[in-house]
Amino acid sequence: MHLNFLLGAMVMATAATAQTVVGKAYGFATGVTGGGSAKAVTPTSASELAKLLADDVPRTIVINKTWDFTGSKATGSGCDRKSCSAKNGGQLYLGNVAVSSIKYDKAGLEPLIVGSNKSIIGSGAGVLNGKGLQIKKNAKNVIIQGFEIRNVNPGIVWGGDAIDLKGGNDGVWIDHMKISLVGRMFIVTHYDGSRVTVSNSEFDGQTTTSASCNGDHYWTMMFYGKGDRVTLDRNYYHDVSGRAPKLGQDGTTGTFQATNNYFKNMQGHAFDIYSGATALIEGNVFETVKNPFTSSSNKGTVYNVPDSAAASACSSALGRACEVNKASGSGTLLSLKTTSALSTLAKSKSFLVKPVAASQVSSIISSSVGPKRLKARSIRGRWVRY
Repeated sequence: MHLNFLLGAMVMATAATAQTVVGKAYGFATGVTGGGSAKAVTPTSASELAKLLADDVPRTIVINKTWDFTGSKATGSGCDRKSCSAKNGGQLYLGNVAVSSIKYDKAGLEPLIVGSNKSIIGSGAGVLNGKGLQIKKNAKNVIIQGFEIRNVNPGIVWGGDAIDLKGGNDGVWIDHMKISLVGRMFIVTHYDGSRVTVSNSEFDGQTTTSASCNGDHYWTMMFYGKGDRVTLDRNYYHDVSGRAPKLGQDGTTGTFQATNNYFKNMQGHAFDIYSGATALIEGNVFETVKNPFTSSSNKGTVYNVPDSAAASACSSALGRACEVNKASGSGTLLSLKTTSALSTLAKSKSFLVKPVAASQVSSIISSSVGPKRLKARSIRGRWVRY
């Protein structure tokens, strides 16, 4: 009897806890609470889902099944390329250059709009199929955790983004997600700066329609909002070929920390850093990555900890040593040691992540990344279980 009671209590506790955010936001998203203590709601129709997401009322919204938005076909003007054409594994380009007629799913161009104070959570089984999320301009305090976004017009550039931040988004935590098969960007920020952490997520670029015609998705991440502050921590990037990630843009400024990410099987480039970006890149692993950094990444204000001496040099600015990045079977790991990057990042010390050594990254990624590994995982040293 006591055993049955305990088992019943455990099941009830699991069900209850599964309706809440796991862990606390950290990095540049520190302080983000999303829907806070709002009672979890599981929408029963697509219209209800859209309505719950769009306002600014604190809400916890559960994605516990596959929402399939595909099947609403449309035709529009666009073009193909002579080199890397669609029939050779490339992508079509949807736009106003009417070279050919392109068929696509309308849902990909009609994302779900997200307002302020939202926790959008999954139990590891939730999927948005064919439609992404768009965090509206100036919406803030948003948590996106524990489900998949996939199949957003993957064969068509401009066919839709997975997560699109429209700008001025103060406090967004994207955690334990999986994103794959998207026409354009997995994650993109725009215009006015946003404060964001992307953590513990998988970005799967395997595709039969690649802009680079090599089976790797090209449009991975782009952060070019004016004044963006972004943490990229413990993410798994694989089979992507470009903008993985793109940090900054000429004419804008942004502050970035990238820690303990795992880049694997990439036939193009990982970091593409622009002149307006200030970045600290430490404790990351590059395995079979053609170009860990683009050759032009030295235009940014970048400290990428190429050796032990550079690691020790962090102490004066940050009060700790940095972690060296590690590359194997990859192209040249550029030596970027602009110390003014450390001075700038030191001004945001309370938001900075303290990474582990690169030698630990592979095991961490294999045990903790993605929605299916959300139920038991370490959040920067604290074990949290349902």
